[in-house]
Amino acid sequence: MNKPIIIVVLVSLFALLYQAAFLSSLPEQVILFLYLLSPFLLILMVYIVLKNGKPSAHSFDERFYDDWDYQRNGREDIHG
Repeated sequence: MNKPIIIVVLVSLFALLYQAAFLSSLPEQVILFLYLLSPFLLILMVYIVLKNGKPSAHSFDERFYDDWDYQRNGREDIHG
């Protein structure tokens, strides 16, 4: 079971539900409950993703996009 993916999907669906609650005829108490619950779900999601994540084998100076095989060539200096 890939727990981080499930948590990310569920919290994202919760965020969509919260946004849709304003357009629907849900009672204000329900919207307030969703609002008060959202920071806890977000913190839980961040904790689980960081806890179960795998560190990169490359440093930022070697490869700043870890999901793309791009080697830095030194011309990316934005300060000069």
